Amino acid sequence: MPSLELGLLLHARHLIRLGDVSYPIGELWNTANLAEAIGFDHLWLGDSPRLSLLNRAHADCLTLMAALAAKTSTIKIGTVPLIMALRNPVLLAHSLATLDVIAGGRTMIGVSAGPQYQYAEREFAACGVPYTERAGRLDESIRLMRRLWTESAFPFTGKYFQFEELGIEPKPIQRPIPIWIAAGDNDNALRRAARLGDGWFTVARAAEQFVARRQKIDDYTKEYGRAGLVTPSALFATFHLRTSGGRAQEEGWNLAERYFSQPRSKLGHLSPFFGTPEECAQKLRPYIDGGLTAIVARFIAPDAHAQMRLFMEELRPRLALRSG
Repeated sequence: MPSLELGLLLHARHLIRLGDVSYPIGELWNTANLAEAIGFDHLWLGDSPRLSLLNRAHADCLTLMAALAAKTSTIKIGTVPLIMALRNPVLLAHSLATLDVIAGGRTMIGVSAGPQYQYAEREFAACGVPYTERAGRLDESIRLMRRLWTESAFPFTGKYFQFEELGIEPKPIQRPIPIWIAAGDNDNALRRAARLGDGWFTVARAAEQFVARRQKIDDYTKEYGRAGLVTPSALFATFHLRTSGGRAQEEGWNLAERYFSQPRSKLGHLSPFFGTPEECAQKLRPYIDGGLTAIVARFIAPDAHAQMRLFMEELRPRLALRSG
């Protein structure tokens, strides 16, 4: 069984501050450098087109990925869930190819058709994309971008995009760049992961949910003649770790409510791991037994660096015993 890979979500929401011109960008570089130094395998950013009407706005993910590529040396760099349908796939393929060259072949992306949150339709309309076309555009964009990354030039006639013969330069170092599909319990999204994904990205509050979805993807890959090609599976999980038990659960939920500006009754989409390293390891082991190959950790405590060290020094060894 391959070793479990560990990723870190970098918070970029705090770079959006009304009327504040002193953005704490240095914190982002410090966290990225620490993650690389203590052994994280990947860095991840959230996507950027988020309306300022919501407490969801992020700094632009592609711009930050390019900066992170220059600030780091070995750690992989990704964004999830990249809302690919909001963007022109030729321009996006060109940007990501250039970014992969800058990063020395360290880029990866997790994509989805678009979360169904408040104002999503308004966001798509502002970008000139019909909201009802988001899934079809995503599928066509994935196929188109892979061709742009691997073929010198070609004409294209699709449902949403058409052009005469052309290609992009530079080509990425990775040919093609890995595309993971973000999918929860939506059957169409799970089929997309099986049909088009290099890997699968998910949230799952219970191991049973994860295992059932993993089995569905495995079954669908056989239908599409892709058995064994979508093995990588990443869990996007929220952590609050303490060396002693008792208060971690309540503290974790209080921090989550503050971070998302929502009561815990509305945070059912989280994969929460609040507790001691051993408690979290015990909860994660059934996921690993069910096919989990990577964890992307979101830390919601204000002492993020201390949480990162606790994660790598105390939790990782307990998981390595299982995954190795």
